[in-house]
Amino acid sequence: MKTNIPYHSRLFITALLFVAASAISQTTNTPATNGQTPPGSNVKPRPPLRIALTFDDLPAHGSLPPGTTRTEVISEIVTALKQAQVPATYGFVNGSWLDQHPDDISALQAWRDAGNPLGNHTWTHMNLNQHSLEEFQADVTKNEPLLAKFKDNDWHWFRFPFLAEGDTPEKRAGVRAFLSQHGYRIAGVTMSFADYLWTEPYARCRAKGDPQAVALLESSFLKSAEDNIGHYREMSQTLLGRDIPYVLLMHVGALDAEMLPRVLYLYRSKGFEFVTLDEAERDPFYAQDTDLHLPPAADMLEGALAERHLAVPAAPAPAVQFDNLCQ
Repeated sequence: MKTNIPYHSRLFITALLFVAASAISQTTNTPATNGQTPPGSNVKPRPPLRIALTFDDLPAHGSLPPGTTRTEVISEIVTALKQAQVPATYGFVNGSWLDQHPDDISALQAWRDAGNPLGNHTWTHMNLNQHSLEEFQADVTKNEPLLAKFKDNDWHWFRFPFLAEGDTPEKRAGVRAFLSQHGYRIAGVTMSFADYLWTEPYARCRAKGDPQAVALLESSFLKSAEDNIGHYREMSQTLLGRDIPYVLLMHVGALDAEMLPRVLYLYRSKGFEFVTLDEAERDPFYAQDTDLHLPPAADMLEGALAERHLAVPAAPAPAVQFDNLCQ
């Protein structure tokens, strides 16, 4: 049917309808942010993303740039944590470093003075897969008197070096029984970006005085942290249909200390709120880590996916070639 509305008027009306439709589409398709729901909406609010930070290899991880001390690295890390209002953060200790560097106990004291607890990472960073259960138990026990020296320190959290929990069923069951008898809970790892890969190249490039290489290491470090957020969230969603509270593994390296303010800002910009290790591991996913009477099973997202015969996505590759940098 023909209409008597002039052509230019029809164009004007069409434009108005397009603008109105676009506005309606944006209103109905824009998701709630920060766990909030628009007034009058029937959509359930999304729970906030949560993450607990943890740091391994205190008091010393890898090489340092010239003129940098272990205590300076630790102090820089705890300052960044405090400024970002991150709650009490576990650092996992290998005490054998102090045999040759006794003055570096000041790094551990700086961690505790900032209100952060210290946990057990074995005396020598021993790999259970390469040693007997008896050797490993002795290495765990040897670390305990050092941890007990620090006042009001709940040191009964354990992080496996190399995340190696035993290469035989007997070792896996035996170490769980041992840790249970000693009152430990296991600090799981459900987010990481292999920060340790940057430690040695960063020390080399700082020593060489190569600012372009240092800038490349810094940008790729942050890029890897960002890429792995999506990687681990994808695995959690595939496995459980939700985001678990993640436990992030980092190390007390010099580049970690330099980049930590930017890393913390990154996680916050992605919607994460920082929680304690204890709070994160109250989630049912971590039952394997907190109830050691349970039989051994996968306690990482990759392993849990594999146990259920679900595809494990490839981890994002770092955007830098480490081996040839500043050699």
